[in-house]
Amino acid sequence: MQTIAALVLVALAATWLIRRAIRKRRQPGCGDDCACPASEVKDAADRTRRP
Repeated sequence: MQTIAALVLVALAATWLIRRAIRKRRQPGCGDDCACPASEVKDAADRTRRP
């Protein structure tokens, strides 16, 4: 019974990873699970780096 439960868990995880990869390929760039700062913060950082 534990073996079946483990196989189901692995199958669910693999399915989730494959679906996530396909979605990322269709919509490249940052998604909702990205830890990137907001675009305003990136723009401000770019301005401070320029001479």
